[in-house]
This record gives sequence, C-alpha cells and structure tokens, in this order.
Amino acid sequence: MNAKDEELRRLEALISQYNQHQALRGELVFGAINDDGRLDVATPFFEDADYEALKASGLRDALIGLLDDMMVERSAHGAEQAHDGILRLGSGKVVLEWLPEGASRDAADARRDDWDLIPWLIERLGLVQYEAIEWKKAQAAEKHEGDTSQWKREIWLSPDKNRAIKTALAEEGQRLGFQVLPAGSRGEWLYDLVWRRLDANRNLVGMPLAVEIEMSDNRLWGIRYDFNKLLQAQADHKLMVFQVQTQEEVEAVFERLKESIDVYPHGSPCRYLLCGWSTQQNAFHFEERIAQPTPAQN
Repeated sequence: MNAKDEELRRLEALISQYNQHQALRGELVFGAINDDGRLDVATPFFEDADYEALKASGLRDALIGLLDDMMVERSAHGAEQAHDGILRLGSGKVVLEWLPEGASRDAADARRDDWDLIPWLIERLGLVQYEAIEWKKAQAAEKHEGDTSQWKREIWLSPDKNRAIKTALAEEGQRLGFQVLPAGSRGEWLYDLVWRRLDANRNLVGMPLAVEIEMSDNRLWGIRYDFNKLLQAQADHKLMVFQVQTQEEVEAVFERLKESIDVYPHGSPCRYLLCGWSTQQNAFHFEERIAQPTPAQN
C-alpha cells in the first residue's frame, strides 16, 4: 500500500533539510515487534558510504523518528497497514510503502545477499498441488453422489494451473514489497512472472525472481524454448514450471535443463528451481541447481 500524500509531503519536507539526500540511494525496511506498535527494527539496504552519510548527517535518526510517529498515527486511525513498511530513497526522491502486518522481517530477509527463496517456493507449490487435488475430489464428489474415488479422472486445466501458480507467487512478491509483473490488465514483462526491485525514482535495481511456466506444450523443445529465456535473466532466483506425463519424463527434462544451466556462462550467482508436474501422478517434482559465475577466460 502506497503512503498517503500527506505522509509523503512530511517525508519530503524532512529530507529536503539535508544536503546529502540527493546522492543517497537505498531502502530502509522497518517494523514493530512489540505489542505497543512502535518502530522497533529498521534494517538498512544502502551502499556502505551512503549509509555512513545517512547516519552522520542525522537524517537516519530523523527518518526513524518520523516513521515511528506515522506508525502511531496510523494505528490510532485504525489503518489496515500500520506497523511494517519500506522507505526508499533515490535521485533526491522518497517513496514510502506500507506492508501487511508482520511482513517487514521477511521483506528484510528477502533483500539480504544470502537469501534463499527455494524452500518457500517448494512449500508454496506443494500447497498449490494440495489445493488442486482437493478441488478434483470436490468435483468427483459432486458428479458421483459424494464418492471421491474417481478424482484422478478430473482434469486440472493448464490455464487453471497457470493461474494458481501466478496468484500464489504474485501475492508473496507484493507482501515483500517488490513490484510484481504482470499486474492487472498489463501483459507479460519479458517473463511469465517477475519480481522487480525499484528505487525511489523507479530505477530497476534488482530482480529477485523470474518465472517461466510451460503447461500447454509438453515437448522437450517447447519447454527448452521457454527455459532459455530464464537462462538470460539477471535474476537471483529462477523458477521453471512444466508439465509432462510420467515421473520418468519429468526426470529426463530435469537432466536436459541442468545441462543447459551448467553450459550457460552465468555472469552472477543464482538459484534455479525446476518444477515438473506429472499428470499421471498428479504431483510436482522438484530439482534445485545453483549456478556460479563463469570465470573469465584469457
């Protein structure tokens, strides 16, 4: 949730008093831990020199004090989001985004260099699988007077798979304070789904997650066509979801995609999660892969 105009005016008035603010660029993730709802934790994500300037000028403490006041005011007015947020600085501009209750700790973790999103992705896709099977059982029960024994005959259509996966990923990305694309009526932005990290002037400064989903074409060349787009993505985490019939076919695709990962000359470290849906088993299978930068050759 973006800040109110009045909140932004107060922040802009504050930072305008400090000469250093034009050169500062980064994020301050803040939140309440205790029941009183006051600002307890503020985690900075700035270059070292910028953060030292932020502290030395007194602007950091002034910002924390104002954000604390705003949290108290929002709580007093019963605002839905009042205790967690992200303050962004960049190019002399300031942006304040309020986050869902309790999200600031996860949002801070998501901005650390050693963050590993893969366990969450596996857990969340496992929940998508569970919800799909429950839906199939409900459909079978409706058709067969409460008998769910034929649930495997129910078809989980590819568009429904896409929608369920994208919805789960979009909700989490927004909760962590990332820009999620596509959004609303906007079309795809290079990939089927992406989390983007922007500064206060809407400069793209990071891509925590890029996703490709190929559920309509179970041929290897069709899966690889989409996967090759992921190889080129400058993303910290890359998720590829595809669909084939058997577990053996899933594993065969895994082997081919892992070869592609190993051969591609990566410019920065990243984590891959390969996720194959077996229509025969009604189950996702997973394979993780970490890619390291390719050493420069003389």
